[in-house]
Amino acid sequence: MAIQSKVATRSVLLGSNLILEGQSSLCPLCSLVLETPQHLFLHCLFSWGVWSQILEWWRVQWVCPESLHNLLRWWMDNRFRNLEKRLWEATFFATLWSLWQVRNEFVFNNATVTVEQLGKWSIK
Repeated sequence: MAIQSKVATRSVLLGSNLILEGQSSLCPLCSLVLETPQHLFLHCLFSWGVWSQILEWWRVQWVCPESLHNLLRWWMDNRFRNLEKRLWEATFFATLWSLWQVRNEFVFNNATVTVEQLGKWSIK
């Protein structure tokens, strides 16, 4: 749903008139711009930091793509084999899910987490 921009970010809710007047439509992770799926999962400084950290662990260099769809295409067009390939591909979806969970903790529980803490952080 994130790749198709159908996840319930504030921009999607705003477009459906589900955000009430006075509620913020800014990204809960950075509070700088409208929370769109592309921003939340890719272009937010927090999310970009997460992706960069993960790619550093894998020793892969990257340039942040324009869209999640382009990131997915690049991610799946890899040169890994066997178990490494499956782990690499699972990492993409686990990262999206983790970012969504962190976002929801920020929105609903006023939680905070840094990029460095994300690897050690878990939902209770």
